[in-house]
Parts: sequence; C-alpha cells; structure tokens
Amino acid sequence: MSAGYAERLSEYPNKGVCGLPEKYDSQQAFISKLDRLAQLMRKSKYTVVLTGAGISTSAGIPDFRGPSGIWTREQEERKR
Repeated sequence: MSAGYAERLSEYPNKGVCGLPEKYDSQQAFISKLDRLAQLMRKSKYTVVLTGAGISTSAGIPDFRGPSGIWTREQEERKR
C-alpha cells in the first residue's frame, strides 16, 4: 500500500514533532461536537468538508507524524 513511500519523499527540513500519540475526545465532548455539527449542517444550504492528513488512518493508511507515521519511521531508519 504505502511501501517505499518515505523513500520517495523529497527532503523537508521542518517536519514537526514525530511519533506523538493520537488524542481522542471524551464521549461526552464527541457527542456535543457532533450535535453542533449536525445543527450547522441542517441550517446550511451547502456543506463542504475539508479534511486533514490523518483522516484515513482509521482505514489503515499511515499518517506522517504518528507513532507509525511515514516521517517517524524515516527518522528511526536514519538513526540506524
């Protein structure tokens, strides 16, 4: 799927902090945010959704800065 992807990336000097764990909202905070989103979407005439780079991690596609991310693995390989 993403084999060799890190090797194909061009050098990028400031990739940010690598290897940080994902953060999750509490169930109460999640439900509150979801209710607010539903309200806004019901009131809107058009809805456009822009997602971040980590949106597909739950589907098994690696992110860049997470514990198993492309840049994290790249840093670990350079240490060897």
